[in-house]
Amino acid sequence: MGRQFPWIQARIVALCMLVNMLDGFDILAMAYSAPAVASEWGLDPEQLGILFSLGLGGMMAGSIFISPLADRFGRRPVIIACLSAAIASMALAGSAPDLTTLAFARLLTGMAIGGTLPCINTMAAEYSSSKSRTLAVSLTQAGFPLGASLGGFLAVWLLDAFNWQSIFLAGAIVSALLLPVIYLWMPESAAFEQGKAQPASERKSIAATDSGKGQLADLLSYRAALALLVLCFFASVMGVYFLFSWLPKILTDVGMEQGDAVLAGALLTSGGLVSALAIGWLAMTRPLVKIIAVGSALSAILTFLTGQLADNGSIIFLVAFLVGVTINGVQIGLYAAVPSMFPAGVRAGGTGFAIGLGRGGAVLGPWLTGVLIARGWSPEQLFALMSVPYLLLAVLVLMLARWQRY
Repeated sequence: MGRQFPWIQARIVALCMLVNMLDGFDILAMAYSAPAVASEWGLDPEQLGILFSLGLGGMMAGSIFISPLADRFGRRPVIIACLSAAIASMALAGSAPDLTTLAFARLLTGMAIGGTLPCINTMAAEYSSSKSRTLAVSLTQAGFPLGASLGGFLAVWLLDAFNWQSIFLAGAIVSALLLPVIYLWMPESAAFEQGKAQPASERKSIAATDSGKGQLADLLSYRAALALLVLCFFASVMGVYFLFSWLPKILTDVGMEQGDAVLAGALLTSGGLVSALAIGWLAMTRPLVKIIAVGSALSAILTFLTGQLADNGSIIFLVAFLVGVTINGVQIGLYAAVPSMFPAGVRAGGTGFAIGLGRGGAVLGPWLTGVLIARGWSPEQLFALMSVPYLLLAVLVLMLARWQRY
């Protein structure tokens, strides 16, 4: 499909990237508004940690329980339904009168995003040729940090001009503008449609050889690859969402102005496009898993340095950008690798399970950080601890190569 109709591939990747940009802004909206929310409502670090983790826990649930529906009903309807749910939940967060309502809204937003991410990842992969698949998925996943970064710059202005609620409302409005575009211009996955077009007897035969006794049985037949992917995603997102969620608040606590701290958070997420292009280019001539392993080692070093330089206003912006390039590269690389681990019939479900179960790290990292801050841990200690998952990931990811299908 990618060779015959490259313009379709370009359109699909562009639309998936736009959806992912909104997801990146929506999930990081809590991080950008955290200093203002904490100040207005008098929240302590543990309460903030719970708010961060609820959104990320919702992503975990959405990936596990919603994304597999795309293998039954199609990628397109699940993407549209999740985008609609994100609009409603962001609007609810922007009008939340209390902590309970905001917490519930963040859980719903996370579930919507969790259901979307595996679908757009699968869609981009299935509309790509083998040569362009890594670049297509990398560009799609670059949308998440790019949207988070642009959202951070927007948040700086919104906080100054209005209030923290305006950040969530802006996310709802922009998502609402994108919804009709997705409805009109995003087709169903070609691989999914081809599967539906098979005669019933042929689908049954394929299922017997490719899917075992159903989707769950088929996924279990790939349990070794699935377990390793879960561990890789767990380690990666634990570090990513510690940094994404807490960097602005930690910098504010060590004396940085709120606007500058949010700007540093935006710079952290801004390296996504650089990472995507680098991953796509390097993967043409080098094994993807080795690229991810090197990126993981660099992420560990730079995460550690961020803690050492947190109170150094003259250099922290540069360090934040550099660590953003490496951690985004690792995350994008994992997303680019995961479709090759599963056949088309369970690709969205397998991707969803791997990402969803792995998102336990995204829940643990921000929550644990809030607990440790409340107990007096310094920025140096926190960043040193959170560099460890990247060291483990550098080893784990090298073990993925034996299960890659293409």
